[in-house]
Amino acid sequence: MPITMQQVLAEIDREEPNYAAFTKLGADALPHLQMIVDAHDPLRSAKATYAASLIGGSDALKLLQAASDHHEPQVRIAVAHGLQNLADAAPSELVLKALGDAHPGVRKLALRTAGQLKRAEFAARVTEMKASDPAEHLRSAADVATGLFKVKVPVKTAPKK
Repeated sequence: MPITMQQVLAEIDREEPNYAAFTKLGADALPHLQMIVDAHDPLRSAKATYAASLIGGSDALKLLQAASDHHEPQVRIAVAHGLQNLADAAPSELVLKALGDAHPGVRKLALRTAGQLKRAEFAARVTEMKASDPAEHLRSAADVATGLFKVKVPVKTAPKK
């Protein structure tokens, strides 16, 4: 049975959506979620973005990619947070983009996501945040997070004689 916009809105419009319901609706809900993200309602757009991250798949990634350019920070926050749900499928470039976002809330959630994913490619940006992020609380959080990205360099020993 096809998923309708009414079914999707019934979940989105709850004060606190039952996000597990979106995983049950599956990929058939993604076109409706995309329409909601594209509409001019920041709260619904943020909820739809996060819901798409729970569904996953290539169409959800496309939705998150488009939402990462949304003019409303709360939608970009939902992208940064939702990337955690994608785990290994989360595109590094989206996490890095969120780490460099102008809004501190986006950077905060992106820092959490980067810390959870622990990819070496995030280390330089997190170190940069530690040194120069305009928000003091994010510099502190980045300081803690830099320990997650330490790459162990093998110690060279002198050859045995």
